[in-house]
Amino acid sequence: MRQARLSGVYYKAAPTLLSKQIEECFLSGRGPGALPVAVKAKKSLVRGIIVPRYSYDKAGPVMAWSYKALAESGIPDVVIIIGQSEKGTGLSTEPYETPFGIVRVDQKLALAVSEKGSLKENNPLFDEDEFVESQLPFLQYVYSRQENLKILPLLLSPGAELKKIVLDIKESLMEQDKKATVIVPVNFTSYGRNHNYIPFSSDAHKQVYALDEGAINLIRENKPNDYLKYVDDKAMNTDNFMGVTALLLLLKAKKALLEQYYTTADLDQDYKNFVSFASLVLK
Repeated sequence: MRQARLSGVYYKAAPTLLSKQIEECFLSGRGPGALPVAVKAKKSLVRGIIVPRYSYDKAGPVMAWSYKALAESGIPDVVIIIGQSEKGTGLSTEPYETPFGIVRVDQKLALAVSEKGSLKENNPLFDEDEFVESQLPFLQYVYSRQENLKILPLLLSPGAELKKIVLDIKESLMEQDKKATVIVPVNFTSYGRNHNYIPFSSDAHKQVYALDEGAINLIRENKPNDYLKYVDDKAMNTDNFMGVTALLLLLKAKKALLEQYYTTADLDQDYKNFVSFASLVLK
């Protein structure tokens, strides 16, 4: 059992306080302004979402936009959560515990993907990971903490063979006749001395907006190779470009909606050190 490392750090530790915190994110002026509406009929699934991985008090309203769309589109057979790691590539089979309870891994799918060779089980790789756990309370909340909710946590290194990984996942899902929704947590740009990233001599906040806009446009146009090249050419200080690229290769979505975007500087007026967030829904 993987214990909650971010409880009391990214989100509230007590279940009642956590529910209230998440509800406030939905109802926030920067959030969608309403709680998710219960699904009465089967709708077309949201195929993927891009959300921040950050404390809920800052990034929660952005996350709420994507999770509202997710909640109102129906429940997938499995939720694939893709993060990035400098230490290696792999998948986890260990269940996660949060204040809301236990989230289990789809063991059958994990085994099938692992047997294909590109993504091996590597539970220790996730010991210090924040990408996966940061999303689980929101996921549990919008799916009413359903015990049959299953996830597949993945971490990709910058040198991972994306095309082979994507093919293995697609084949495994097809063989098991499962529909998946993919979640990619990413902070678009972390700027300032605190983040060892000061590429701009002036108007940093405005320039980060423009930098992120270029990346977001390539995501919305479903151009994974161009996006990857853009991140490299611009030397973006973004934390999960591999997950974003894998998402685009995996889904080839027809539509990507930008639901919300802002930076921590828009909240606290600290323009020397800030992080930017976006909510994108892929259909």
